[in-house]
Amino acid sequence: MNPYPNGWPTNWYQGQYNPHVYVPPSYRNQPPYQAAGWQGFNYEHSQPKSKWPSLNPTLASDMTYVRYDIRKPAREGVMLSTWQQIYHIPAFVAPTYEILIISKAFPWSMVIRAPAGSVVTCGAIFEGLHEMLQKHIEDSEWAIVALDKTRREAIEKAAKARQEKDKDKRLKRIDWLGDTPMFKGLEKDEEFQKKRHLPGSDTIAETWVVRFGKP
Repeated sequence: MNPYPNGWPTNWYQGQYNPHVYVPPSYRNQPPYQAAGWQGFNYEHSQPKSKWPSLNPTLASDMTYVRYDIRKPAREGVMLSTWQQIYHIPAFVAPTYEILIISKAFPWSMVIRAPAGSVVTCGAIFEGLHEMLQKHIEDSEWAIVALDKTRREAIEKAAKARQEKDKDKRLKRIDWLGDTPMFKGLEKDEEFQKKRHLPGSDTIAETWVVRFGKP
């Protein structure tokens, strides 16, 4: 259930595809507004309009101000004060228990399912994306770019920079993003969605395209 009956807050801040299914931990037992410095929402000012009013503006590509480098865990990559205010907030106005995320930036897809008694939250989406992109690149996946010199070199360059920090010498999916690891929001693209859908597989009503960009 959307806890904001008057609309999303105005002062928010920063198998079908054999997808990775992410089920986040349940936050049901935590007070919903326990974040330090919580000041509530102000509905007096006019609210900007999104192309996707059903989606929380924290996530919408035409609205989000969240600066999140997807290479870091969400609890580290998103400013703490922002994370405390958004991680538990529903991602959609209507109760939503499952979402499929695809992208033009990588070949994988990911299903996020809410734990029992909960709905998909903003935090679950950020956490799910990070977890999915920390997986190692498989041989069959590398074959997609093996003959694409420009893309291959961009991945290897990103991997070299990452490996200096985490010492993991195997390529990771996050390296696939090259120099564009910043979350830029979710959006709808019906034409791409149809092309991306595996023929004969089931569809998920809430299918969204995630965008990334440079820091």
